[in-house]
Amino acid sequence: MRILKWLALLSAGGFGAILLLAPQLVVLWSEGFPSPLWPARGEFFVLSGADKPQSVSGPAPNARAMTLFEASEGRVLLAERDGAIFAGAFATGLDAETRLNSYSLVKSLVGVLVVKAAADGKIEGLDISLQYYLPEAPDVSIRSVLMMTSGLSLRGEPPKDEKQFPADDASFSPFSPVGRLHAFGIESLASGLVPDPELHGVFHYQSVNTALLGWLLESVYDQPLGEILTEKIWGPAGASTAYWRRNPSSGKVSAYCCVYASASDWLKVGRFLLDNGGAEPFLPEALWREWILPDLSEKERATGVYGWQLRHDILDREAASVQGPFAYFAGHSGQIVYLLPEQNAVVVRFGAKPQLLHSTLYTLFDQ
Repeated sequence: MRILKWLALLSAGGFGAILLLAPQLVVLWSEGFPSPLWPARGEFFVLSGADKPQSVSGPAPNARAMTLFEASEGRVLLAERDGAIFAGAFATGLDAETRLNSYSLVKSLVGVLVVKAAADGKIEGLDISLQYYLPEAPDVSIRSVLMMTSGLSLRGEPPKDEKQFPADDASFSPFSPVGRLHAFGIESLASGLVPDPELHGVFHYQSVNTALLGWLLESVYDQPLGEILTEKIWGPAGASTAYWRRNPSSGKVSAYCCVYASASDWLKVGRFLLDNGGAEPFLPEALWREWILPDLSEKERATGVYGWQLRHDILDREAASVQGPFAYFAGHSGQIVYLLPEQNAVVVRFGAKPQLLHSTLYTLFDQ
């Protein structure tokens, strides 16, 4: 019995030491990994909108499209062209009112809000240093943060290997900088973030970039980020009430993750941005085109390009019924919002696993 008591004390002491070195474990353990469906554990900012998601329906996708959807454990698939839904599918137990976790889809909204801030004159230019507005932030240009080419590393923490630095999302663990970001917010990491000279200018997927952009927006607009998104995109798009994960330590929303909203809400938001706000332009025409259809070669598009917190690609399969460049928001496990300017179409897909990026569109439009 005495041995068991000593083992218990040693175990408790070891756990205490771990918490001393990694206090974020308490926060991460209490909240758990973000749930894919609402309701979810944690604290949330309410994005105000209609009382409940719009009831939407459409004919079932064709057999090939449904095969892809079901094989990837799809949850929701909605496709509209010219504002009219032409295909819709829901997994068993889900419907138009189900709120799903956006994961990183919201990064694209934060990115376009930064572009909006530049258009509004809140930011003097994208090539100015982040430190001009946030003295505590790393000395990197706003453009490089938008494009995730800032090459940030955390002082004192060596890379996992030659290609992966600890600030990269790919190196996530509860003990990683991304784990600390999720537990305590960007302010807890900012003073230690530095651009690595060998990585600066090279794409590295790092949620700290989007967190810095969210912090920047709050500073230049002097408003909470949730309010900015509500006023400038979510409300004008006609989306319904949604819930954005708040950091339990800082109380601020997680700029890089976790808006719980319906697929039809994302369809509305996608349409709003594809239409550049409609009658009242969201961005000046030239800036909107640079955001959604930047000047890229077909080769660049064919290999996939990360733009201003969204991705760019091209449909170029011979004889396919749908062709041309497109942009898309992407989130963990294959959550996707496609914007197709040449087809005047928006496609939203949520699921448990990634679904083939191009084939999703080829099969959908092959009606």
